[in-house]
Order: sequence, then structure tokens, then C-alpha cells
Amino acid sequence: MKIDRPIAIALILFIILILVFFLVAPEYNTFKKLRLDLGEKKAQYNAEFDYYAEIIKKYHELKNREDDLKKINNALPENPDLGRVIYYFQKTAAENGMLIKDLFLSSTGVSSASGKIKNTGNIRELIFSIDVLGSYSSLRKFLSSLEKSDRIFEVTNISFGTGALLEFSEYLLPGSAPDQPQIEQIYNFSLQVKTHSY
Repeated sequence: MKIDRPIAIALILFIILILVFFLVAPEYNTFKKLRLDLGEKKAQYNAEFDYYAEIIKKYHELKNREDDLKKINNALPENPDLGRVIYYFQKTAAENGMLIKDLFLSSTGVSSASGKIKNTGNIRELIFSIDVLGSYSSLRKFLSSLEKSDRIFEVTNISFGTGALLEFSEYLLPGSAPDQPQIEQIYNFSLQVKTHSY
């Protein structure tokens, strides 16, 4: 039996079409789907890589600014640590030629035996009342030291009482002879100083 050439060609084309439709097309669709999935995975990988690279970059920036972070932690500490604050006031006053007569927590906020601590959200406000004895120049130096400290101090009120003339030979006016004692007016100052903690 002899098959006609055009019929054989048509039959071969028909078989090729059936093979393409049932074998190649599904594989091609699977290939397309896998390429799409691969593109999505690459995009996801690149996004995660960029995200983690940014985290590592920020981590190294924070490591390089560790001193600044310590200053921030000192400026707004987690606990009030009243002993350290009181010691700082006493030490700074003495260094600047002042004498602390009385120091206590002011009565604002919730009542306690030693004073009050006012809660404002997550940040606690500590208000100290300090009675000191000293001259205007020593008060200026004391306030300057508070301003330059790592911890944030805000002087909210200053009042002063009567003064007394005292003689200090160790303090010399500019241009005066070393053997001439200097007379300074000493005052009682009352300061209200506010600081914060978490």
C-alpha cells in the first residue's frame, strides 16, 4: 500500500502539532512559570539583601557613634539615680566656689517622703530645689557647668537673699596686686533645677 505524498505530509504535520500541543506546550508553560518564579525570587532576594545591607550599615554607624549614644544615655538615663545627681550638684558647686546649704526634691507630682517625681508619659521629671551660698561669679560658673554637663539640666527659677561682704585673698581682681585682698559679696541663692529620666 502506497501512501500519497500530500497525505503523508499532512499526517506528519498533524502528529507534530499534537506532539507540540501535548508535550512541548506544557513544558514551555512550566518553563515560563519557572522563569517568572525565578524573577520573583531574585527580586525578593535583592530586596532582602538591600534590607540587611542597610541594617549592617546602620549597625556600623551606631558602633562608630558609640560615644554619642553614651552621651544621650547620660543626658536621659533609664533610672533617676538620685545619689549620682546629688553628688554631681555637690561636686560642681564646690568646684565653682559655692557651698550647698540644702538640697531636696521639690514637691511636684506624686507625693513621697523625700520629695516628688512627676511622671509625664514615659519620661519622669525630677525637680530639685537647691539652696547655695556664693558670689555672682561663682553662680555663673556653676550654671555654666550645669549647661555643659552630659545630663540635661534646666534651671527654672533663681532667687537670692541678702548678701554679706567676705574677704577672699585667693581671688584677685585682674590688674590688682597679689597682696591686696579682694572683697566679694556673698549671697544666698535658691535654684530650682529640672532634669529627666525614663
